[in-house]
Amino acid sequence: MKNIIYIVLIASITVNIIYAQDNNTYSNAIFPQLPDAYDFFIAREGNNKLPQYIKTDYIRDDYKRKLPDLNNETNLSFFEKYPVELHLTTRFSYSILVNTFNMRDTFLSVGQTFHNDYIAFTGFITAYGYFDTHDPDIDYPYIKGNAGIYDGGVQAIFLDRILVSARGRATYDINTTTFLLMPHYYDRNLNPAYIDTPDYYIPQTLNGPGIRVGFIGNHYEIAYSQGDYRHSIPKAFLFRFNIPNVEFRLLYEHENRKAPEIWNNDVSESLVQASSTFRLPLLNETMWINAIAEYTWREGDANYIRLEQGFEWYMLNIALREMIHIKNNITKAYLEYAIFSKFKVDSAEFNLGFQGATDGRYYILGSINY
Repeated sequence: MKNIIYIVLIASITVNIIYAQDNNTYSNAIFPQLPDAYDFFIAREGNNKLPQYIKTDYIRDDYKRKLPDLNNETNLSFFEKYPVELHLTTRFSYSILVNTFNMRDTFLSVGQTFHNDYIAFTGFITAYGYFDTHDPDIDYPYIKGNAGIYDGGVQAIFLDRILVSARGRATYDINTTTFLLMPHYYDRNLNPAYIDTPDYYIPQTLNGPGIRVGFIGNHYEIAYSQGDYRHSIPKAFLFRFNIPNVEFRLLYEHENRKAPEIWNNDVSESLVQASSTFRLPLLNETMWINAIAEYTWREGDANYIRLEQGFEWYMLNIALREMIHIKNNITKAYLEYAIFSKFKVDSAEFNLGFQGATDGRYYILGSINY
């Protein structure tokens, strides 16, 4: 509850700052002028030129493709083909104290969009790969590398707003945004439970083939999703809203977590996650101040609080993450810290650096995002 209050305060302060700016005094790079409600929710999205500083998760989340401004185009009687869209993300780490190498969160997604005046239709497929070496203090076989199809399907957006999607991993996942190198979550569908992941990291929701339906714009999404993981039938509602500097995200998810091979609603449990992400550019976007406040409640499991603070200046990145884990009335707090360099070449981003934690884990890490 305290963390939710912090989220609301951040939101209130940020919105008040933005609206308090006079058109002649603010910098458009920091506080762009917001459109009215008509342009935000009703008008064609081509009228909305707001920048977006919160980075999209191109692997798990829905997003609006940057199609031509249909308000300035001649009427399209047939579908026009948009260029092939390619996204790559991979993360690799070397655990210093236990001398093990891990490669996780490696995804390659390929898609193409066809559009006319009334519909944008996208087909895509996403492959995954991972390799995990084990904790030598635990007696179990080495984990071999693996690869396969992670997701795939179609997404249609009607009249700029109405979202209909059928895909291989349909249920909305928890928030994946982070300003550190090591993620704060792990994927139970891919990674075994005995990898060197601490219990205060948040497990992703169970997932499987299904649908997503709702409303989506460049700066908001309200949608329902449902998948089929064995007999779990995970379901989720997502509300997401962003202005250039702040994104708010609220997720409710319900799944048969204890025995997904058996259908019984009595063993189904809920998840609620509320998060706020903040990015403020300074000095002509050569410096960034970043922050995340997030609260997650998993029924039958624990409460998780995640706070992050990040500072970027040219190639230098310094970030902190505080994780609070409350289970069985026992509260534990952990601190993670990272320092790394970020290199950008066109739309590709390369990161390399160090991350440590108060629970005794120390990594040399790198990542690639394209």
